[in-house]
Parts: sequence; C-alpha cells; structure tokens
Amino acid sequence: MLMEVQKVRFLTLTSWTLPPIVETVTVPEARDADLRWGRNTRVKGACWPYKMGKQAGWTIRSPLDLHIEPVRELQVQAAEAELEELGQQHGIQFWVRRGSTYIGVAPDGWFRFHQARVAGQWRNLLIPNGECTFEWALGWGLELPEDHVALFQPIEGQDAFVVHPGLLPAERLATFTESGLGLAIAFEPRRAHTIKRGDPLAKLFVFHKSALALEAEVVERGETTHATLAGV
Repeated sequence: MLMEVQKVRFLTLTSWTLPPIVETVTVPEARDADLRWGRNTRVKGACWPYKMGKQAGWTIRSPLDLHIEPVRELQVQAAEAELEELGQQHGIQFWVRRGSTYIGVAPDGWFRFHQARVAGQWRNLLIPNGECTFEWALGWGLELPEDHVALFQPIEGQDAFVVHPGLLPAERLATFTESGLGLAIAFEPRRAHTIKRGDPLAKLFVFHKSALALEAEVVERGETTHATLAGV
C-alpha cells in the first residue's frame, strides 16, 4: 500500500518574496589533467555525507538587496517621555517597544529603509529584537503537516551576519501568514556588507516533533567490552 506523500507548502504572500529552494551540490569539472602533481580532485562536493547534508532541507534566500551594518543597542524600562533625553545622552534616535522594554538602536537608517505595503499600510521588514538582533520578515508563509516542526539554522562560511537557530511547531506558523509579512528569521549583522537578492541566508529543516523526544545513551566502550567478556 502506497503512503501518501506529505508536503511542505511555501505561501508567497507578497510580490517581492523569494521562497526557499532545495540546494544542489555539483562537483566541478576537472581542468587539471595536464598538471603533473597539483590536482584538486577531493572537493567537498565529492564527499557524499557533505553533499547529502547540503541538499537536505531548503535554503532561505534574501528577498531584497540589503546593505547591513552592525548596531549598538540600549535597552531601558522607562516612560516614553524619557526616551528623547536618553537618546540624546547615548546618540540614539530610534526606539521600539518590545514587551515592557524599549530598545534603542543606532545606526538605524539601513534597516528602517526597508518597508513593504501590507493591507494599504507600510510595515517595517526588520524590527529590533534585542542583543543587536532583528526579526527579518521574508514575505512567505509556511504550512507543515500536523505534528511537524520547522528548524532554522545558520549557514556555513558566513561572517558578515548570522541567522540564529529557531524552532517553530506547525501550529504556530499561521500567525506569521496572517501578519501578511510572512515568516521572520532572527538576523544579526556582524560587519558592513551588502546582501544581494537571492543570496543564501539560512537553512530550513522540517521533521516530526517525535524527534524532539529522543533520548541519548552513552555506552562506555571499556564497560561494554568487559560485560561481553564476563558473559562468555
């Protein structure tokens, strides 16, 4: 009996978004056949665990050209009327309220520049979220089979920014879709850099939530060997 194939659905909520894609790893064609010793034939793509790992899940891409800068931040719990004075003291002009805390961020021009229209209103795509990170809305929603979770992970070799890990169960995803701006990743700029539309940002993996209940058992090799010998 054939089992029904379960699907992950990416919902394009905006005209400007780029849904995630499956990455393909290929081995470059060898061009050193006439060289005597220096032949680079052992590349990462030729190693099947690396290739399988890279092609697992989906690659999240930047939906826009974005110049990023590292920021400094001030978190305060104060009256709104006090923010102007605090901002003058610390050279901060932009504040956002997250829960009971006001977060002041500088410089602020680079991330405030990026807005999108949702239901007739302009909305910020990047919102400060503490510890110099941002929630970056990507313009697409996600639907998973029941009892599955979405895991967001950083990509290798990226030093200009980092996307911090995140885990979302299927039942929490509808909130992002209803917002109109889609899923948001936890994004932290590390140095000045220009991200181009289509550049990879992070990886997305989907798995059954039962995997979260797996327990680990450490078996000491010496003890296992001793127990086996004792039973002989």
